[in-house]
Amino acid sequence: IISYRVKNIHIYYFDIIFNLTSLGREQKKHLNLLHSVVDEMIQQRIDESNNNVNTTENEKNRPYRTFFDIQMDACRKQNIMQQEIHDNVMTMLLTASDSISVTMNFAIFMLANFPNIQEKVYQELLEIYGTETTKSAPIKYDDLQHMHYLDRVIKETMRLFPPAPLIIRRVTKDLEIGEAVVPKGADIIIGIIKMQRDEKYWSNPLMFDPDRFLPERIKDCQLSYFPFSDGLRNCIGMKYAIICLKVLLATLVRTFIFNVDKSIEIHQIKLEIDLLLSTKKPLKVKIEKRCFQ
Repeated sequence: IISYRVKNIHIYYFDIIFNLTSLGREQKKHLNLLHSVVDEMIQQRIDESNNNVNTTENEKNRPYRTFFDIQMDACRKQNIMQQEIHDNVMTMLLTASDSISVTMNFAIFMLANFPNIQEKVYQELLEIYGTETTKSAPIKYDDLQHMHYLDRVIKETMRLFPPAPLIIRRVTKDLEIGEAVVPKGADIIIGIIKMQRDEKYWSNPLMFDPDRFLPERIKDCQLSYFPFSDGLRNCIGMKYAIICLKVLLATLVRTFIFNVDKSIEIHQIKLEIDLLLSTKKPLKVKIEKRCFQ
């Protein structure tokens, strides 16, 4: 619905008009459902806290505190309002899930399309787990800190295929760009995918090269890499998404081998630029179970 509205902004720009349409009413129905689910989650957590007098002590004894726990603690200290928790949880549920599914799609195809890179990922995982299965040696949080090459593969995937290829921002003060001045209050669209594929900032930009994210190489390109946006308005679900991607990809690579019938070049992948990135045609991958000696 949002995508359709953006593409027909000359008709649906004003909320007062959009809300009178069938799409506007449908969007309101979906949003009401989402808001009610999030409110129920928050209220359940509050009730649990109120029913347990030792909540604070119990939270201290947990090995890890969840994002939700930290927010609830801040709310009790009156550092943030409950509405802010609601908004943050909504953002986590929606944006992190989207970025994970889109990036998983492209990452698995990149591994299949470049078997030498897939093998390097597997060799790194062998160093961590040996030939133990995911059942006998499940992935732990601390393991993620040793998946350096997998981390670079994910970053290179998101450079070429950012899940949100465009972002919209409102200018808070007059902004000079060359000889032009963008006035305060203007809405602007930033083409993340264009910047992350620009040869002005990246050498051989359409080559899939995870090692471009080695510390000594990425330092000159950091300002042109922001698949989760940047600054005060960057994605609140960024770290959560990366953790999920590492766990999912590491689990899959330890269990399966991915192949394609025929390797294709990056520039041959035709993309659909929308609120979320997708391909004009499906990316097909063959999956084969790994055999352990």
